[in-house]
Amino acid sequence: MAVIGTLAEVMDVDPLDLEPLHSTVDPDALDALISAPPGVDGPIQIAFTHEDHAITVYSDGEITITPDHEPIAENTNGTWNDDR
Repeated sequence: MAVIGTLAEVMDVDPLDLEPLHSTVDPDALDALISAPPGVDGPIQIAFTHEDHAITVYSDGEITITPDHEPIAENTNGTWNDDR
């Protein structure tokens, strides 16, 4: 699963050292999200926390990961702001 691989890269650890993703979220549901057509109001997304990181998976396959204690970028008026 791309989420665990990406998270392992962000954390600089071996993917096998991470807690299994299924302990936090249903991996089959994430796979279904990525294969779903865009929603009426645009892409679909799901956000959750795993291994103390905020993770958002978008229906277009994009994955964003930030440490849970850092501010997450917000989409306002079509532009991305990150107040770090």
